Amino acid sequence: MSEISLALSGGAARGAYHLGVLQYIDEMNIKVKAISATSIGAIIGTSYAAGVSPQKQLEIFKSKEFRKIFSFNFFLNSVFSINSKAAILGQLMPIDKLEELSIPVYFTAVDLTSGKELYYSNGKVPEICMASSALIPMFEPVEYDGFILGDGGLINHMPIKSLLEHPYPIIGVNLHPLTTSQQQNNIFNFIKRAVYLKTYSSSQDSQNKCDIFITNNKLRNYSLFSLKHLDELFELGYQDAGSLLDIYDTMPN
Repeated sequence: MSEISLALSGGAARGAYHLGVLQYIDEMNIKVKAISATSIGAIIGTSYAAGVSPQKQLEIFKSKEFRKIFSFNFFLNSVFSINSKAAILGQLMPIDKLEELSIPVYFTAVDLTSGKELYYSNGKVPEICMASSALIPMFEPVEYDGFILGDGGLINHMPIKSLLEHPYPIIGVNLHPLTTSQQQNNIFNFIKRAVYLKTYSSSQDSQNKCDIFITNNKLRNYSLFSLKHLDELFELGYQDAGSLLDIYDTMPN
């Protein structure tokens, strides 16, 4: 297997797991020919397609400069605000338009007015990346091209529709594995679980269409909004990619 398409899910700080998978792919000289992604997957996928290595991205995410782009918003439209003009984001996404990337990249975001999932393969990178990652209510929705947009993972954690048009095996990486709930039984946890199960169900079809599906139940142990364990997540993604891709290569055609 020398050429693949790649689907990267949302998952905020767990995105370091994506970087570990990409690191293994690079070391095996596997060429990524198309990427479909949402939320943190969209940011990482765009950065990778723009030539920023997984190791360099990890370094950026761990930096003090990256942490400084977030500030408490005192619940004015969101919990946190992001300084989208910060120089560190230019290092992470050193390109202005999606159509300028050497690898086709497809983003998803949700139109919060109609509830529709929108796909983008061209347009302004910073704005669409922020829109695809705008997890409501943690971050503000983004106005772009006449729409009010939010995190694409609200509807589909791992979009692959655009990859079906390409003739390459699809590797899907999902940062939201389904596990048995161990939370205390109360109305708030039941509501949270019901919303999660609905979102997971909508992603099940994408998973079934992948040639290789990479995830790990241990991901549930990592907070979506903590940057303390990025190295651990990177190593976990690297090891899981190695195990599953090695198995795939030994299977009969």
